[in-house]
Amino acid sequence: MAMVRKVLLACLVLLLACAALTAVHQATARTEKIDMRSLMLDISPFPEEWERCIGPTQQPAHVHPERSASEFWFVGFCPTDSERFEQGIDGATHAVFRYGDGLEATFVFYATFLRQDFSERYTISPWSVPAGWSYTSQVADRFRFACAEMEPFELGRVVTKCRMATQYGEYVSSFSTTLEPDYMTLEELERVLVAIDERMALHLREAD
Repeated sequence: MAMVRKVLLACLVLLLACAALTAVHQATARTEKIDMRSLMLDISPFPEEWERCIGPTQQPAHVHPERSASEFWFVGFCPTDSERFEQGIDGATHAVFRYGDGLEATFVFYATFLRQDFSERYTISPWSVPAGWSYTSQVADRFRFACAEMEPFELGRVVTKCRMATQYGEYVSSFSTTLEPDYMTLEELERVLVAIDERMALHLREAD
């Protein structure tokens, strides 16, 4: 029994040491700040009939104050001639938030992004990963992707919304889109998420 306790104690010490090293690594912010505009999606991975209709633009501090980011950029895309983007039904949005370090970003990711972006408000089905979906980020520190049927703003029209929240060190990226055959398929959506990962990986690698 004494030997078992020693082994368990040694394992616990090792786990605590690894956690401490991880915390120190995540708490270290990059000395060279990345131009946030370079992290924003462009139109290239979207279907041909889509266009950029908002931004990219830096958002003022009073927008999403609960996310307490030091800097926050936003861009919106929509199907050509869509009249429902302003109502939040059609189209896609991409936002990137910068925090002081990885630990702060991790806290906000769990406390705010996961709770708000995947809220059950307006949903008529639970958030879940679509059948046949296999993509997961190999770049992000943390990744959540799910879709749900919604009736947004009580307009009486059911839509499928898919959302992704990812953390890359001191950055958190948020993406949301309407998923319908006439607007975007799962295959087209995967191309967009891959583009987000590739863009983040490129610029984070250059800043290290």
